[in-house]
Amino acid sequence: MRSPFVGFGVGVLLLLAVWPMRETRACPFCGPPQTRLSERLSKNDVTVIAEFLETTAGKDGFGGESRFRTIERLRGPEGKLTFFKGDTITLPRELKGVRGQRCLLFGRKEDEISWESPVPLSAEAERYLRKLPTADDPVAKRLEHFVQYLESKDTVVAMDAMAEFAVVPFSDVVPISSKLPREKIRIWLSDEQTVPNRLGLYGMMLGLCGTAEDAEFLCSLIESPKSEFPFGLDGITFGYLLLTKTDGLDRLDRIKLRPLTTGSNELSSIMAALRVMWTDGGDRIPRERLRQSMRLCLNQPETAAKAITDLARWEDWSLQDRLMSLYGAKDFDDRHTRQAIAGYFVVASKSKSAEVKLQARKNLDKLRERDPAIVKDVERKF
Repeated sequence: MRSPFVGFGVGVLLLLAVWPMRETRACPFCGPPQTRLSERLSKNDVTVIAEFLETTAGKDGFGGESRFRTIERLRGPEGKLTFFKGDTITLPRELKGVRGQRCLLFGRKEDEISWESPVPLSAEAERYLRKLPTADDPVAKRLEHFVQYLESKDTVVAMDAMAEFAVVPFSDVVPISSKLPREKIRIWLSDEQTVPNRLGLYGMMLGLCGTAEDAEFLCSLIESPKSEFPFGLDGITFGYLLLTKTDGLDRLDRIKLRPLTTGSNELSSIMAALRVMWTDGGDRIPRERLRQSMRLCLNQPETAAKAITDLARWEDWSLQDRLMSLYGAKDFDDRHTRQAIAGYFVVASKSKSAEVKLQARKNLDKLRERDPAIVKDVERKF
């Protein structure tokens, strides 16, 4: 739905981007977190459905007023700040709109009400608004509801449904695996009109509800990305690994991680999937097997530093000799890689294993002689 309000859509996007969120480990494949209508309804002091009346222009792009007529108060204080049907609401800024267009107005109580930019409200969006689950409903019930609206033709509705998934961790999506619309998800993943930042979520979802046939479909997306910047490839790869486990990782090694022709953006996406498999994959793929694949990412200069950092975090101390030979080597002699190697040895030097600790300290001393500034900088950060 194209908004009839000039400037309203931008305001909505900005508010979605900056609204505070509850503290949780959010969806790993959904992009930047966004606000939700349910959260705004609960956190604002006043919410009304109103219709746009008119605007008064400011001077030189500043000032001006926009007036709205209250249709229904959804939330608000009693007393002098109560808003009844027919009451006029004035926003102290110029907004271009279509007379009669319905919208949501959210306000916070200060000396007066401070109003946010209006949210356009189509008939579909209004129906969606009135069916919103309560904040106290179980997460699974809420997600089952919102999955129906992920590809709504109404932009406000689709964005809000996506925002509900963006604030929950992978573990909250797992319980609704049987409720996910498998066939629709495949269509969304294939449709070039699908908003790119949703593809990672859809790939992860298909991994939860899919079949062996869907695994092949996901693998085809991994093998032949549509662009140099493969949006959603991290979630698609994770979904593929959910379905195929170690066998799928063996195939990924063969077609993507071993060949030196794989683009760095693709490798970075696959590495992101490996990280989530490490933290959220349970026992689907053994940890040593994940380390084995991450080691392959050391072969490319563009991803070596990130791989070293991950392997240090995963306590893979088998790399000490290899990293010493890599330090300053051709194509790897950049500051980020050298810092990552030094950081690896700093972390290893604190290992519980006496043997690992001793070897790491010796290697760190050698690096200190070769490159004292890098080692000093890394040690200071740690």
